[in-house]
Amino acid sequence: MAAKIKTGDKLPMFLYDTPYRAQNRFRDLLAAQAPLVLVFMANFGNPVTRTFASRYAETFDKLYSGGFAMVVRSRADKLAGSLAQDALPFPLMCDADGVLYELLDIPTRSSAWMAYSLEALQIFRQAKKQGYHTAKGKEQQMPLTLILDKNGKVLFCHYGTSMTDVPRDCEAMQNLLDELELIPDSFEKAVLAVQK
Repeated sequence: MAAKIKTGDKLPMFLYDTPYRAQNRFRDLLAAQAPLVLVFMANFGNPVTRTFASRYAETFDKLYSGGFAMVVRSRADKLAGSLAQDALPFPLMCDADGVLYELLDIPTRSSAWMAYSLEALQIFRQAKKQGYHTAKGKEQQMPLTLILDKNGKVLFCHYGTSMTDVPRDCEAMQNLLDELELIPDSFEKAVLAVQK
């Protein structure tokens, strides 16, 4: 039975698809990039998801002491035809059937007004000017932000209360990692020295 995940819980290991590679091992991603910031959002066609994916791509170099991946409720094969292979510098994990969303009890909202923030309204207003239309009565997917260690243990968990209630960009993710003191000082000093 699905239940909200909490700090201290362990995320099960699983296989995931990206638009260009099927059956990737989540265990391998954690081993290579932990602590890993994992952000769950709506499908990739959603203007909010696309806005944040662009922000994360533009600021990716600001995340220097951890990894990042985004999970979307989209089909990998559909995205492969419309998203260039090197368009994003981070893994885009596809969960069109919402298996992980159900497992982690990530909520949806039936009312747009309960799901939107002022920022989301602005994003949708701009998207509407460019021809985007939302189906009336469609449930809106809420986000979830996790930070995981190399074993999948949850070090930080935040269920979003609006569609934009996620880290604003990769610099905000780095600030969160710094605040949580998840990176040893010696590692952080070495990274900063290399960046200079």
